[in-house]
Amino acid sequence: MSIEAITQAVSQFQIGQQQTQAQPRNDVGDFGDRLDKAIGKVNTAQQDSDELLSQLASGENVDLHNTMISLQKADITMRTLVSVRDKLVGAYEQIMNMSI
Repeated sequence: MSIEAITQAVSQFQIGQQQTQAQPRNDVGDFGDRLDKAIGKVNTAQQDSDELLSQLASGENVDLHNTMISLQKADITMRTLVSVRDKLVGAYEQIMNMSI
């Protein structure tokens, strides 16, 4: 490999680094937004299932099948959220225990 090819590759690498450093990252808010939306969906599923369950318990004419499906969906979404939380806490603890 010639010196000119190496010099050209290094200059392209430096230009690429400058471009990535010049562009502000918008990824910071994306994770928080996605987490907030996921928590909102879990909350909505819980509220919907609670409403159907209270209607069923009060004797209103509610479809039992859809009520049970709604309860299971709420349970699955809550378990998933708890699992994600546990993974995040574990990752945070691992980072905090790293020696510098």
